[in-house]
Amino acid sequence: MKPTNGIAWLGIAGLLLACQAGGTPSPTPTPAPPLQAPTATPTAMLTPTSAPPLRPLAVVRVQPTDRLHVRTGPGPDQPILAELLPDATGLLPTGREQTVQGARWVEVRLPDGRIGWVNASFLTEEVSPQAFCADPQVQALIDRLEAAIRGRDGPALAALISPVHGLHLHVNRLSDAVRIRPEQAITLFTDETPVHWGVHPASAMEIVGPFRQAVLPDLLDVIDRPHERHCGLLVPPVTYQPAWPEAYRAFNFYSLHRPGTPGNELDWRTWVVGIAYVDGRPYVAVLMQFFWEP
Repeated sequence: MKPTNGIAWLGIAGLLLACQAGGTPSPTPTPAPPLQAPTATPTAMLTPTSAPPLRPLAVVRVQPTDRLHVRTGPGPDQPILAELLPDATGLLPTGREQTVQGARWVEVRLPDGRIGWVNASFLTEEVSPQAFCADPQVQALIDRLEAAIRGRDGPALAALISPVHGLHLHVNRLSDAVRIRPEQAITLFTDETPVHWGVHPASAMEIVGPFRQAVLPDLLDVIDRPHERHCGLLVPPVTYQPAWPEAYRAFNFYSLHRPGTPGNELDWRTWVVGIAYVDGRPYVAVLMQFFWEP
């Protein structure tokens, strides 16, 4: 007999023995359904965020009779590629920058398409007067500036000064600027080193002394007394019409104006705060004083 038939007979015999013993045959097991892979929970696709667009730049701190050099590479020793007028605007940064001899240089695309390098201290981010006056960052900056001056807080003042331009302080509209770097401002209220701040326009006397003696009293004469804030507008009396210097044209500004006292309207005083934007954030770049000059 073939082996397969033997296996069949053994199966039949086993079934008969089970019936005789009073049992029932075990049912044939039903195969388990095939395992299915768990359904994946859909996840949100993360779209990579791009860097914010770089703001166009404008020339600043260049006198009307001067020109700003654009160079073929970063540094003052590189060949001159082009010259920019003091009111040039629309310079597009490429995003590349380099520090050379302690100065920050940025690469820009000129309106004619050429690409060159410019010392960043002579550039500022373009911000329209409308956007500037509506920017809550600026109001907060001036609040902090006034608080730092009242509190004689050098570190707080240092944090508000443009890291690119420094602070250009003019004790009057005719004096040259004294440039104060952020790290110098830390000890500005306590440093007793005499500084030549300029010449008084009325007396022609040289103004010499530490900041706390030669400049701070005039600042507090406005900040510590009732005064007005005016965005983009110089507000002395109508009989006196100074102008924001051409070299600072690209810096938006606020006037902090203390009106004259009743009966002595000519003792008014105004400090103008010039603002520079660096990476979209406003900093103090200029402080310039205006007052009546008999």
